[in-house]
Amino acid sequence: MTALWRAWLTVPEDRTAAAERVLDGWAEAVSVFELSSSDRPRPGNEVRGAGWAGELWLAGVCVVEGVAAAPPDAAELARRAAGEGLPAPETAPLAARDWTAESQAGLPVRRIGRIAAGDPGAALPPAPVRLRIAAATAFGTGAHPTTEACLAALDRLRCRTGPGMRPRAVLDLGTGTGILAFAAARLWPGVRVGAGDIDPAAPAAFARNARLNGLRLAAVRADGAAHPGLRAAAPYDVILANLLYRPLMRLAPEFARLAAPGGLVVLSGILEWQELPLRLALRRQGLRFRRSRRLDGWSAVEAQRPRPRPPRHRRSCRPRPFRL
Repeated sequence: MTALWRAWLTVPEDRTAAAERVLDGWAEAVSVFELSSSDRPRPGNEVRGAGWAGELWLAGVCVVEGVAAAPPDAAELARRAAGEGLPAPETAPLAARDWTAESQAGLPVRRIGRIAAGDPGAALPPAPVRLRIAAATAFGTGAHPTTEACLAALDRLRCRTGPGMRPRAVLDLGTGTGILAFAAARLWPGVRVGAGDIDPAAPAAFARNARLNGLRLAAVRADGAAHPGLRAAAPYDVILANLLYRPLMRLAPEFARLAAPGGLVVLSGILEWQELPLRLALRRQGLRFRRSRRLDGWSAVEAQRPRPRPPRHRRSCRPRPFRL
């Protein structure tokens, strides 16, 4: 039972990094949420003259939120925001609540193909892969459509490869509580699993859930795939990235470089209307679109790095003698 404080800024999506810098140093965890089109005011109904309002709704809009146990210094945050050219953050206390218990209460048991997942006290149905995930401040329990889409992609790949074929290395970027990394480790025993997340709370949550599921895996704190530990295990036969639209677009070149020839790239965390520009960004990096899965307004995209074509053996064309 802890009392928490929150501070947040509503900014265009290309200013989220600046908003994160404003909250950095005070916030113990920072999250970025994209506002869907239904959250935006209709054209002509924008509130004018209030910070970013009036131009926010012409582009992607994000809420950057920080949470900490200590109350924020509103004047200091406002000063830092002004230095970044942003409006002052809004702040508010959160009532003392047991957030972990509340997030686990009523958490549905999910069965996705071979994979069943639920909280530690749930009665899981019979399944080849059974995962127990303790909810935490990190993201990813299997209940969200974006996570479910990634689990479905892993299950489908397992059906396609068969018991005798398996990926050698899997990367879970934006791992959160680790459910995707754990599912891959269970579907293909012995596979090398790399896991990273920008959230400072993620590695600890990952470690707890790894022990809970009897797995010897670890996650690193990393902004994208630049961490040496993640690069060392490349190339990856499967890359999973359950992030947001902006970081997925930024990391498209990294996905192409880290994927093995024939490797599968599964990207989730985008809204349906963001799918097409992401597919175009992947195509520019040489990745071929395979399929997409849409659920509750969210979309997941699967792409593949092509295998190199074998050289063609040309027959020598010798001129035939001319005969009358």
